[in-house]
Amino acid sequence: MNPILPEQSAREECLKLIEELDSSPLGEALMKESHGRMFGILVCTDGTVLRSFSGELEGELSAEGFVPPLFDIAKYRAILYSYDRLIKSSQDHRSLSRECWKELQALYHFTCFDGSVLKLSSVLPNSPSGTGDCCAPRLLSYAYSHNKRPASLCEFFYGSGSMEHKSFHTPCDSRCRPLLPHIIGLDIIYQDRDIVVVNKPSGMLSIEGKGEDKQDCMASRVRSFFPSCISQPCIHRLDQATSGLMVLGLTKDAHDRLSRDFENRNVHKEYEALVDGLILEQSGTIELPIRLDVDNRPHQIVDLENGKPAITDWVRLSIENISGSKVTRLRLIPRTGRTHQLRVHCASGLKCPILGDALYGKESIKKAPRLMLQARSLSFRHPVTGIPMSFVLDADF
Repeated sequence: MNPILPEQSAREECLKLIEELDSSPLGEALMKESHGRMFGILVCTDGTVLRSFSGELEGELSAEGFVPPLFDIAKYRAILYSYDRLIKSSQDHRSLSRECWKELQALYHFTCFDGSVLKLSSVLPNSPSGTGDCCAPRLLSYAYSHNKRPASLCEFFYGSGSMEHKSFHTPCDSRCRPLLPHIIGLDIIYQDRDIVVVNKPSGMLSIEGKGEDKQDCMASRVRSFFPSCISQPCIHRLDQATSGLMVLGLTKDAHDRLSRDFENRNVHKEYEALVDGLILEQSGTIELPIRLDVDNRPHQIVDLENGKPAITDWVRLSIENISGSKVTRLRLIPRTGRTHQLRVHCASGLKCPILGDALYGKESIKKAPRLMLQARSLSFRHPVTGIPMSFVLDADF
């Protein structure tokens, strides 16, 4: 996966640790065949430097100078010991290994960005064995549990193994990517000193609303995670119920330049949706003007005389079956950016509301637990370098 934090400060600390390993008995041991290990360093905003290693270090689950694992070591070893005896006396090794991991998984717990403590088994019950043993989860959980704020993260491999000796790495896709969003409160797709691209979950606000219960949002979480972020990083918004890609500016210059690109329609966005009903055509364009229903906010309505122009291109991707009903998967490409445009156009233009839409297709909410609409593709030029950038997500429904 891409880096989730700036790497430079932590990389400098990694180089110091590499020098220590080069001249230590531990470093010599790690050079034995297949003894290599991943190490990670997290630098906090107050200057605290935290070190970690993945899994075990020469047979030990903890070591002086490194943050501890995310579980009770004594209980962990007791479970391993009990299953080791069973596995040795049985031919059903695979089944017993799965049962062992389920028991071990219940021991893993991590402290999150908001101070909450979650069990791995409750948030990722089907995670592969070893999830939570990597450097990044250990470091971030330890930092949050000690009221530290992350600033820089970097990892490297040292020794003999499947990776290059002294090579630098980002958190892994297989175990860290599903876990880290729960810990840091953000699913970071890309970040650099100027911008961050995130995958907003359905149900989260883009910016703060009115009232104390509406202060948790994508903007506030980005501000909290990136120490140098400007006060209002949001460049565009997604409806609370819509999931998917958002780009936010970490600096005023980046924010202003990207805002102009959005206003001038120099940004390409595509959405994916499941709509309630069968659409036989392959593609089409919806042109229906939209305005606010002033007597029923925030509801939008089609108004051929007083509405603002709104245009959406669509492509049929597939026809599927949900709860015995035919639904159609669509790609939606908005040419304009009206409030609730895609939702209104599907409901009024195609006569097939998006599944789970409580505003424009109330009957469809019986077939879906959420609004089945995702911002899945986002393309723009980097506001500072001018380099074309494009991001695509797999559908989350």
